[in-house]
Amino acid sequence: MENRRKSLRFGLMINSLTVEHWQYETIKLLMDNGMKLSLIIQNNDNAPAPSFLNKIKDYPFRRILFRLWNRFIFKPRSKYPADLTDLTADIHTIFCKPKIKGISTYFEEIDIQEIRNQNLDFILRFGFDIVRGEVLNTAKYGVWSFHHDDERIIRGGPPGFWEFMRKMPSNGVILQRLTDSLDKGIILKRIQFKTILHSYKAHLDQLYFGGEILPLQVCKELINTGVLKEAPSESEAPIVYPPTNFKMIQYYTRSFWRRVAFHLNDLFRQEDWNVGYCETSMENFINNTDKDSLNIQWFKKPRKNCYFADPFIIKTKKDTYIFFEWYSYLRGKADLAVALKSEGFKKYHKLTNFKEHRSYPYVFEYEDNIYCLPEANATKQVTLYRFDEDKLSLEKDSVLLEGFPIVDATLHHHDGKWFMFLVNQKNSHTHLEIYYSENLRGPYQAHDLNPVMIDCSKARPAGKIFSFEGKTIRPSQNCTEHYGQSITLEEIDLLTEKQFRTKEFGRILPIENCDYDEGIHTINSDDGIVVFDGKRFVFTFFGLKQQLKQKIYK
Repeated sequence: MENRRKSLRFGLMINSLTVEHWQYETIKLLMDNGMKLSLIIQNNDNAPAPSFLNKIKDYPFRRILFRLWNRFIFKPRSKYPADLTDLTADIHTIFCKPKIKGISTYFEEIDIQEIRNQNLDFILRFGFDIVRGEVLNTAKYGVWSFHHDDERIIRGGPPGFWEFMRKMPSNGVILQRLTDSLDKGIILKRIQFKTILHSYKAHLDQLYFGGEILPLQVCKELINTGVLKEAPSESEAPIVYPPTNFKMIQYYTRSFWRRVAFHLNDLFRQEDWNVGYCETSMENFINNTDKDSLNIQWFKKPRKNCYFADPFIIKTKKDTYIFFEWYSYLRGKADLAVALKSEGFKKYHKLTNFKEHRSYPYVFEYEDNIYCLPEANATKQVTLYRFDEDKLSLEKDSVLLEGFPIVDATLHHHDGKWFMFLVNQKNSHTHLEIYYSENLRGPYQAHDLNPVMIDCSKARPAGKIFSFEGKTIRPSQNCTEHYGQSITLEEIDLLTEKQFRTKEFGRILPIENCDYDEGIHTINSDDGIVVFDGKRFVFTFFGLKQQLKQKIYK
């Protein structure tokens, strides 16, 4: 049966065996994960170059600054040349001389037939420009191509450039099955990145390298389900073109001042978080549009050079506890602390004094024990601790997962299995991963589709997964414009070892009319109490010192 296949056969459309670095990595990722490269379709268009006079006559001088910059100056790592020879040895190759009609490329019938004879599952296009015609139907699942923009907003190019210029908060990337419509094919996969507004080079590298995994993810879904998920694009967005000379001057100016502003903002504008709570149900908190009516209380911080964040709450037979992160700008790290309902949540007891930073104290009850699963990404481990209610201390139980810097690990028990949602510190705002186990203490295995989600608006965990009106809701951080901007609520529609599907349920915005109204990134509830955090921006001398240290030693 189709869904029992372990591999797919694919072809490659290229102009030569020298491709860009991100393209090489995309192909290698497919092959390293069992996909079989079966055909190279190489461009053999050796038409004579136009004469010098014709070049001058047709040259787009109004875009000469972009052309010179793009060819001789702009050198992002993702576009470094890479030789495909080591990946393509002994692979059947056909050399095609296509017909060019206007901006479109059409293949000869003899080449179309030869490609069809290879019985390919799909073709990955990295050459031949705008491909149209019958060649798009020669592989079972069509010709796949990247578009490093959200086609609903921007069609054309250059990739990511107009998002950068227009200061758009996010930048979509799609993998599409090509049709005869320009940048308006059948959407196979869509991901979303925060626009890096202080460096177009860094932003483009993010788009290219971040999108490498898309063909592999589509292949895995196809192998697991036997179905190619398709969504026809209905975009009516205008097609954009490379910038004119005037726009390039604007680009140079904006790039300089944005970089200056970025570093000044880092140095003189630090995050200041605090923990808030109110006596209400999660349902009422989410549905209530007038948060002022909820009588929200905020913790009282003992000094200015610290903040409180990442609150979790749990009710036991003995008391109700709010666990939270206690960050010190002086030390440049956080410990964990707890506040007790029996003390009116007025006293704050430190639980840890580790050398490394600790945060996100995910707390839960299992088999009559209270456990805590704090973040400690510097240790490259997820460590389970038992909470001693008498001593108000954490005792090490076991290491659940290790090997990479793990952030915000969140457990969810579903259908007899433990699912651990987390992000890797390297992609902490965008790449959601899942690991699963039959037992709480492991061993944990990687989900088949990791990363199961790439989206700056809803990847990073923001608290416990909870039930709401019969639905399973996963709170996640929206980091589109800045870290902890708001919370996205996603309904988990499907969760197995091989599949994961969600749909958006709602959003929780920062609490208005309070001192901490510029962000929210954790929410939890128990015992009729909802706990959350809020953010504002302030200047502190110790924050400035920590930021300078990071910039110097980064």
